[in-house]
Amino acid sequence: MIRELKSLVGFLTVIPVGMESMETVSKYFFLCPLVALIIGAVAGTVGWVSNNFFPQPIVGFLVLASVQIMTGFHHFDGLLDLSDAVMVRGEPAKRLEVMHDKFTGAAAVGAGVIVLLTTGLSFGYFVGLYLLRIVLVSEIMAKESMVLTAYFGKTPPYKGMGYYIVKSMKKNNPKTLLSLALSAVMAFLLLSSFSAVVFVGVLTATIVSATVLATYANKTFGAVTGDVLGAANELIRMISLLVILATVSAA
Repeated sequence: MIRELKSLVGFLTVIPVGMESMETVSKYFFLCPLVALIIGAVAGTVGWVSNNFFPQPIVGFLVLASVQIMTGFHHFDGLLDLSDAVMVRGEPAKRLEVMHDKFTGAAAVGAGVIVLLTTGLSFGYFVGLYLLRIVLVSEIMAKESMVLTAYFGKTPPYKGMGYYIVKSMKKNNPKTLLSLALSAVMAFLLLSSFSAVVFVGVLTATIVSATVLATYANKTFGAVTGDVLGAANELIRMISLLVILATVSAA
């Protein structure tokens, strides 16, 4: 199990711990919220320390930069690819072709800027230990969103990274429920100093957003690809932060 978890860390981050085959990664993909603890702890600590030296907006973007560097911008690249493909008219095969080309269009640039700005500014709202907790929760929800999107997704017609993950997670009730329960427990403990509405809002938003994205991808592209999973990570991290901000402000 330790070797498989190390492989999952190697797949989801730039930490040089080595990686087994995609079949092995896919088999244990439901545990990727645990990897979020590593990413969130590093990025949250950067924010916690930076609070002593920089204004909050700068701290927020330092946290965001830490998250992206830890993940090698891997998921962010999926967001860019998905954004370009969404703007294409035509059959799923044509959209998939655009998703996999090497060009970056205006839609990708626009979506990337919006998501980065919104996420960075949202991180910058919090300070100290509250920031550390929020970073951890948002990263857990981001990783859980990939598990849920894969669960609801259709398997891609080609053997890329998404193929193995979706094939492993698709309609796999025990693994998905375990992953969701694990994420819920961790988020509940981290948000214990907030009202219950914050926890319920974040968890509900994650489940609904992942379901909507998977349904859209199945209809538009005929499958949930690796790029769709990466986009889910970036989009639902942002959404979870916005929900936290909204519920905290309303309390």
